Amino acid sequence: MYLKKKRLKINIKYIAAFLISLCLIIFISISAVEYTTSKSKDIDDCLACHEDSELQMESGTKQISVFVNPELYKKSVHGSAECSDCHLNYNPDEIPHSKNSKAVECSTCHDDLKGIEHSVHAKTECVDCHGKHDIMPVKETQAESSANCLSCHKKKSITQFSSSIHSKKGVKCNDCHGDGHQVKKISRNQITDLCGKCHNDSKMNFKGSIHHSAIKDGNKNKNTPVCTDCHGSHKIVTSKFKIESEACMKCHLDEKLFPGEETGSAKFVAQYKTSVHASIGKGGMESAGCTDCHGDHMIQSPDDPKSSTKRAQLVETCGKCHADVVANFKKSKHGKELINNNKDAPTCSDCHGEHNIQATLSSDEFSKLNIANKCISCHEKSKLAEKTKEGNDEMVIDFKNSVHYKALLKGDMSSATCSDCHGAHEMDKPDDPHSRVNRNNIVSTCGQSNCHSSELAEYSGSVHDISQSEKENPNVPTCNTCHGNHIILKADEKENKLSYSKGIVQTCSDCHDSRVINEKYDIKTKQVETFKESIHGIYIQFGDEKAANCASCHGTHNIRREDDPQSSIHQSNISKTCGQTDCHPNASVNFVKGKIHLDPKSKDSGFIYYVSTFFKYFTFTILFSLFLYIVLDLRSKIRERKRPKSENNDE
Repeated sequence: MYLKKKRLKINIKYIAAFLISLCLIIFISISAVEYTTSKSKDIDDCLACHEDSELQMESGTKQISVFVNPELYKKSVHGSAECSDCHLNYNPDEIPHSKNSKAVECSTCHDDLKGIEHSVHAKTECVDCHGKHDIMPVKETQAESSANCLSCHKKKSITQFSSSIHSKKGVKCNDCHGDGHQVKKISRNQITDLCGKCHNDSKMNFKGSIHHSAIKDGNKNKNTPVCTDCHGSHKIVTSKFKIESEACMKCHLDEKLFPGEETGSAKFVAQYKTSVHASIGKGGMESAGCTDCHGDHMIQSPDDPKSSTKRAQLVETCGKCHADVVANFKKSKHGKELINNNKDAPTCSDCHGEHNIQATLSSDEFSKLNIANKCISCHEKSKLAEKTKEGNDEMVIDFKNSVHYKALLKGDMSSATCSDCHGAHEMDKPDDPHSRVNRNNIVSTCGQSNCHSSELAEYSGSVHDISQSEKENPNVPTCNTCHGNHIILKADEKENKLSYSKGIVQTCSDCHDSRVINEKYDIKTKQVETFKESIHGIYIQFGDEKAANCASCHGTHNIRREDDPQSSIHQSNISKTCGQTDCHPNASVNFVKGKIHLDPKSKDSGFIYYVSTFFKYFTFTILFSLFLYIVLDLRSKIRERKRPKSENNDE
């Protein structure tokens, strides 16, 4: 019985608790419905007037719109709030509303606005950014943050953001400036790290640059560049030409920042404006600018081993654009010496300059005369010499005395300069098979179309040319064998050994007087010796400059074998050769039958051999007889002196 009563009490408790809960649920539901209905009624009551787009009210001396778009309001984050939640002390039944009502204070609900008082937006109203009644969720607000910012920030320097690379890539104002409640001014020292959040590689490169070193060392000079100084703050310039013209030049052409005229000065940098690179860039074409040579973010001092403009590194820097030229240069004597750290070896800037780089085809800077002077300025200083065929030192500076250099001084730009013979970048030593002045190549070098093409035509097919072509004969003469390397003189200059007969004979004798060479190539020996004993040779030995020499008969460049129909000493041409105006104009056929190179000791000389032999023995006999007479006469006088005086008196 007791148990039954206890169970009954428990059941009554459960039933009572259930009924109480049910009542609470019903009460809350009814209250919620009434609240919703009341709230809805509150909003509807307000919108009954404020949905009028023309509704206005006085605010001081101004008329302001109090229109509320119902659709936008209901979609806003405040769509479920009562108007009176924000507009305190506004009595819907009081029309017009009291003018003493308090202004809307968002912080009443939004207590997470701490820190905004330290923001640049501290004095900015919430509605300026978020709007009034059409307040959107945070995500949607952030998506449109740039547009919201630009609605207030209308300076040209800021509105340019709309067309910037950042805007195109979806970067928003708050990505750089921070959330709207925490927006602070960005100091110059913060910019590098701020930009580096996205551009980390550029940031690391910049921190290794000369620009960042100035900042790191405590340089307070506002002209020390940071990211925004070159790229801009909102416009964000990425164009190379724009950066260089608007950023680099803006600072580096300032003579107050970079005084003087030495390297690095404003005047020094200004030379770039007249360079071939700058002139090409003005035409919209791709050209080398500041960043191409100096780098973009990792700009370093030329003294820095890692600098792209360091002397030893310039070849690689220039090679980014001039790959073919640099490839040739690296193979050259200059390039190899530079690679071997020869301090005297030239690099690109030594010839072309640094900022004032000029076009090689149209500028005075690279006129043939200036090229020669550039080369001489180095070779003269270091006293570099070339070995002649005889092994003597021929100074490169002797070029100043040459017919080529003198012609250049007179303004004849058709005359040869250093690069015409040695090349511009591919300068190789003469013993290099690829060298333009190698003995196997020098004929074609001198015979270029704009130089000595007619002499090349004469030389082609000559005995020297044929011998040169066969097995690259090391003993055959080429242009510089006779004319020299650098001190090439005019034909009528007295210092030129080829201007007078004796000098020409001596030049030819250097090769043709060698028994070794003559026998090696099956050439008649004693040609020089026999010529010197001829009437022509005798006249030359006595100083007759008009006497016939080797070239008078054999020619200069078109020297051919005697059996060659084109040879000047061929039987069909010899009378014409000897009958030249300056020689024997009346020479007959019989006149030219005699031989020039005669060896009186050889029976092949015929009558001359016998006459020579007769006079040789005759002269010997006369001299011997004279000697014998003198000896006998001397003996007689000695004997006479030894005889006693008495005998002499008796006699």
